[in-house]
Amino acid sequence: MPKKSIEQLDLSTKCRLLTGSAFWQSAECADIGMQSATLSDGPHGLRVQDRMPNHLGIGTSCPSTCFPTAAAMASSWDVELGEELGAYLGAEAAFMGVNMVLGPGLNIKRSPKCGRNFEYFSEDAYLSGRFAAAYVQGIQRNGTAACIKHYAVNSRERGRMVYDCRVDEQTLRETYLTGFEIAVKEGRPAAVMTAYNKVNGTYCNSSRRLVNDILRGEWGFDGLVVSDWGGTYDKAASVRAGVDLEMPRCNFSPAEAEEAVRSGRLDERLVDIAISRQLKFSERAHMVRAKDVDWQEHSRFARRCAENCLVLLKNEKGALPLAVGERVALIGDFARTPRYQGAGSSLVNPTFLDNIYDEMLGSSVELVGFARGFRRDGRHDPALAREAVKLASSADTIVLCMGLGEGMELESADRADLCLPQVQTALLNELSALGKKIVVVLSCGGVVDTSWDDKCAALIHAHLAGQSGGAAVVGVLTGEVNPSGRLAESYPLREEDVPCHEIYNKHAYKMDYAEGIYVGYKYYNPLGIPVKYPFGYGLSYTDFEYTDAVCDGKSVSVTVKNIGARRGAAVVQLYVRAPRAELEHSPSELKGFKKVFLDAGDSARVCIPFDDYTFRVWDMPAGCWKEEGSYLVALGTDSRTFFFTDTVVRGRVPAFDGQKLTFSQYFSARLSPEEPKRKPEKGRLVAGMLTEIYDLKYCKGTVARLFAWISRMYGRSRDELLAHSMVHLPIRFILLFMKFNEVQAEGFLEACNGSFFRGLKKMIFKKR
Repeated sequence: MPKKSIEQLDLSTKCRLLTGSAFWQSAECADIGMQSATLSDGPHGLRVQDRMPNHLGIGTSCPSTCFPTAAAMASSWDVELGEELGAYLGAEAAFMGVNMVLGPGLNIKRSPKCGRNFEYFSEDAYLSGRFAAAYVQGIQRNGTAACIKHYAVNSRERGRMVYDCRVDEQTLRETYLTGFEIAVKEGRPAAVMTAYNKVNGTYCNSSRRLVNDILRGEWGFDGLVVSDWGGTYDKAASVRAGVDLEMPRCNFSPAEAEEAVRSGRLDERLVDIAISRQLKFSERAHMVRAKDVDWQEHSRFARRCAENCLVLLKNEKGALPLAVGERVALIGDFARTPRYQGAGSSLVNPTFLDNIYDEMLGSSVELVGFARGFRRDGRHDPALAREAVKLASSADTIVLCMGLGEGMELESADRADLCLPQVQTALLNELSALGKKIVVVLSCGGVVDTSWDDKCAALIHAHLAGQSGGAAVVGVLTGEVNPSGRLAESYPLREEDVPCHEIYNKHAYKMDYAEGIYVGYKYYNPLGIPVKYPFGYGLSYTDFEYTDAVCDGKSVSVTVKNIGARRGAAVVQLYVRAPRAELEHSPSELKGFKKVFLDAGDSARVCIPFDDYTFRVWDMPAGCWKEEGSYLVALGTDSRTFFFTDTVVRGRVPAFDGQKLTFSQYFSARLSPEEPKRKPEKGRLVAGMLTEIYDLKYCKGTVARLFAWISRMYGRSRDELLAHSMVHLPIRFILLFMKFNEVQAEGFLEACNGSFFRGLKKMIFKKR
């Protein structure tokens, strides 16, 4: 029994409990029986640190299973498989003493250039939400807690701690919050993590509207809300918003909270409520009972996941599967040194790692040899290319493994473009001149330009397939596995076709969401813009027939038959076009899907019921959801290929006699004024907690300019994550990771603002 109630604790103790007890541990207080819980990164595998982390929270980690990333798993279109993956993650977490898995992430892939897209599911909110809910249910099956992230509108890595997402209410609700809503209501996660960025001028961690009104109020979330690491900017505002726990431990935030309570800016009752939610989480966290983990079984499951994720994008004249005994030249650095996960805080130390080369040695084809072909860092090496061409000339078929290097997809930085390194496409051109059959295996976490695919007969998108992806790829190449993946994001013909292309990285400090609801396929399809590969697309080694489709007003059903010669999987996709009378082009949106596996000749009746999200549209004037009018309902094999359509009328059909908006008018109406220049005169900027470290060069003090110089040096680091992270970091973030207390933090700011000796004294002696 607790020795005290929360109300009986003194104010200083209460405020101390609003931040973690260590880098990966939540708060603890024996007086009320609250134990510390261990938190760990883990969207596609546990990253449990075995030594002290650096300032980015990244150190070496204990081995754990590296499953395919979220981008890969969404391409399976199999939410049951996603729930199984979650259960495997939860079991490993319990075994390793982790109480909360920081994942899954479900931010919308607004632009294919976002460096963290490999950690997110899709450009579509419904698909993202369904997968996130499945992951959460799996992780929490044995009591381990899941924490969905990053709430909300976090779709760019550049300047992620400072930019302001300027988004209208309809776009916010329909596109960027719906996935979180589905995950919260259906998955019931124990925790939600706030994002670093602002939304319409307010930091997410301080947004009462996002956290208290929508998350807790409208959606009924009663769990823990935790900050991203270093993502608290105003302590009093975050507690008022409904955020319970600041992570990691911050030595000066208890004083910030206490001062806010004593000055009347923060109600002590809200502090008590935050602690009560932490106590509830603590009690839950320590009820988990660990079981031994069969690591080999987990690796086998990771392979099954990878097999379901691979997407066959092209297969001319039956180029695949490869014939028994077919003489194959294996080329490409990724074949022996696999790119199986992204970089950053989700980096997993795998328990096992296979590769395509080793797996092909024992396969049904004849491997004539391997050639590296190119440097994965993009530097030109003619000798490697010559070696590859020579080897290829002795084979019947070339399997070329291409992809993006580790530094091109990572947390804190966005990609410069959608292109593969030029050395890879140049090698493909050389190999195509030989006249051989070429099969390309693509390893990357998101969209790349594939304008070069006319040089290959077959193209497999392997994504970042985890530690057992090599065996999965070889299984598809040889026909042991029938590919069943479908794209969870659109592949545009050109980068310039992306609706937010011109504005995505235009400003460091603001992000106009001027394309509104027109994200991904919801832009390309209604406006008739050609794409390379559409959302939901993927090929198989068998064929399917769809008959007897009906819509009864509550669901749609269809009979699916495998009319080919081998077992395979079909993905039936439901799209609904809402009656948006004010828009010239209303997009059809994914509202349901079902993956069904069938043996050759078998058939099954597939039913997709309508749910709470099928027909709703956000009514801007009324500020609420509505369902009214005539909706187009379609079943298809991808977002552009439909085999059945019908209409469903909901409520009344409203009249509209206004002017319909073209996309250009719609886009222009959502652009905010140009961002003002942020260049104060040197010596005129007064440093505060939210001043960026890079801007300290404008301050009066020598200490400020020294730190600004250090940030520029870090910006040249070979460590990509470190280099890109140091550009837009608030001072508060730096002082937290330097473990300064409130007096030292005060002294640092004084030193930056010209009071060098007084500030230095406080930093050294830790007292005023």
